[in-house]
Amino acid sequence: MLHPCGVLFVLLSWAQIGYSGVTATETRVIQVLEDDIGAENFTHYRLQRPGLLRLELVSLSGDVDIYCSTEVQHPDYNLYDMKSDSCGVDVITIPSAMQRPVYISLFGHPNHILSKFRLTILEIQEAFVEDYEYLVNKYERYYFEEMESEMTGKPKPEKPEKESFSDQSSISDEEEATLPLWWKLLLGILEFGIEVVL
Repeated sequence: MLHPCGVLFVLLSWAQIGYSGVTATETRVIQVLEDDIGAENFTHYRLQRPGLLRLELVSLSGDVDIYCSTEVQHPDYNLYDMKSDSCGVDVITIPSAMQRPVYISLFGHPNHILSKFRLTILEIQEAFVEDYEYLVNKYERYYFEEMESEMTGKPKPEKPEKESFSDQSSISDEEEATLPLWWKLLLGILEFGIEVVL
């Protein structure tokens, strides 16, 4: 018969893999720490490494819980930013945007005189996300290339020799349909300004 903590361990492992969308090939082990801790005692660590990290705490015997903070140097069950206090495997994912150092405290559960644990720190390869500036430049380059090809690909419409001022300011429906949005906005503002002045 499977122990309830074993069932919880399987469910937590499955949920963590499904939630993060990260496969085992996309992670790299940075460090593995094995030690024991007495009941109601804390062991403290400080994590400096940047990037997206995952802390996996396995209670080999007894029960050990993990608490993390970026502000409190010795986080505990009252003061923490993130925690995992299940029986079995405890997993915490530290986002790359979280400031460093990250302070880690491991707590030995009072029901066990001595608990043995293994803490594994994994680095997760983040998918490349294009930043805002890159996307804007990419869009502008595409947009102006399209506009340039439209301008050079189509001949300029010839205007009649004599036009009144109101005829010059109006654009035909065909021309308006091919104009880019920013050009339409600029023309609308100019027309509004001319009407206000007159």
